[in-house]
Amino acid sequence: MKYYLLQILLCVVLCVSCKKGASSTTQDFAIKAHVEELEPNVKEIIKDWDGYWALKRNIAMIENTNALNAIDFMDKMANNCNAMILQIPDAIETPEIKNRVEKVDTRINQFYTEVNRNEMRERIVQNHIETIVQAFDTLNKELNRTL
Repeated sequence: MKYYLLQILLCVVLCVSCKKGASSTTQDFAIKAHVEELEPNVKEIIKDWDGYWALKRNIAMIENTNALNAIDFMDKMANNCNAMILQIPDAIETPEIKNRVEKVDTRINQFYTEVNRNEMRERIVQNHIETIVQAFDTLNKELNRTL
């Protein structure tokens, strides 16, 4: 009976320790995708900027996945960013906004060209995604500041 209880205790300890180890590695690769929200008046001005909103949805979806799954969004992000560039509303087409949009495009293009679709190094993909998110966040901050 003591031997049986010792086995159960050992199994419980192993399960608990494995759970803790798994959660710490998962947190290391979590994508940090915080993007500043647009002010209501800015949202109204850019409500018809379809490329922007599509890219924003891509980033929101990436926030809810891990870095390796983000590779699946490469084509969508590139297409949506191109649409965003071509559709900049006249009301906000300032040099500062164009510069920020180009920065987002540059980050996405770097991700597209430097990351292999079969990439297995999660940290590399994560770093690229975080730079894209930072560039998009900077665009939002500029939009809020300019408008």
